[in-house]
Amino acid sequence: MKLIGVDIGGTGIKSALIYCKKPADGSSYKIMHRSSVPTEARFGREHIVENICKAIENYRARTDCPVIGIGSAGDVDDATGRITYATSALPGFTGLDLRGAIKSRFGGRIVVINDASAALVGEVYVGGCKGQRPMMLTLGTGLGCAMIEDKSKLGSGSVNNIRLGHYILHEGGRDCRCGSKGCAEMYVSATGLKMNGDKDKVEDILYDPKYAYAVDAFCKDFAEVLEYACEKYDPDEILIGGGVVEMAEQWWDKLKNMCAPSVADRLEKAALGNRAALLGSAYAALNGDYGKQLSYNPD
Repeated sequence: MKLIGVDIGGTGIKSALIYCKKPADGSSYKIMHRSSVPTEARFGREHIVENICKAIENYRARTDCPVIGIGSAGDVDDATGRITYATSALPGFTGLDLRGAIKSRFGGRIVVINDASAALVGEVYVGGCKGQRPMMLTLGTGLGCAMIEDKSKLGSGSVNNIRLGHYILHEGGRDCRCGSKGCAEMYVSATGLKMNGDKDKVEDILYDPKYAYAVDAFCKDFAEVLEYACEKYDPDEILIGGGVVEMAEQWWDKLKNMCAPSVADRLEKAALGNRAALLGSAYAALNGDYGKQLSYNPD
């Protein structure tokens, strides 16, 4: 069957047309085509929702896909698909019934979960992550984090969205979109890396030796966040994903060398890259128990 996966971030909205031969067999999920549209968050909630619909329409107009899985930045009520909290990266999203807004436009089965949770679902159930208590950190505009305690169940409350991005890393530091100062995601993310080097593009920093100081600062902060995560949550494996990982050859070894061995030994690059949340949201929509969101069952 064919279905659509969506990944909503503060900068861009990715979407994909996905084929799966057997819904419960993650290895059968294949992306047939993917694309993206800008989030354009500065124009507000209604504009963002319209852009999400455009991203879906890219594929819904071509084929009848009765299932749409959506991973969205922000805290999500898994049972309803409502955004319970979002920073100014998605202005006006706090309180938004995102599932209802998309369902009213397209019908069918619509399931909305947190984007970091979607990425971890993708890595575990589609990518084949072997960890029994895996955690995933996703480096994008912000820093997403999710953890699974029990891989045998998938549904409402089974994947913990951990707000590690808003752990106070530097007291009184950079202003965060959540309203606090010094949050981890203002240092450990594409945003933080660009701020370190005062450049508009991450690649301009990572591939230019004169910005080595900015990369060093990024890795030092990242190592501290990872140490905190291991101490507080004790995952047996930590997957690192998101756009910055596509350029990991420029910083991965440096990061591991800055971490204690007990932390470095748990680190793995995410296997699916930027496809993780697309595949994970689709898999979750077909296989997860998401309460009131499951008001429609495909044939």
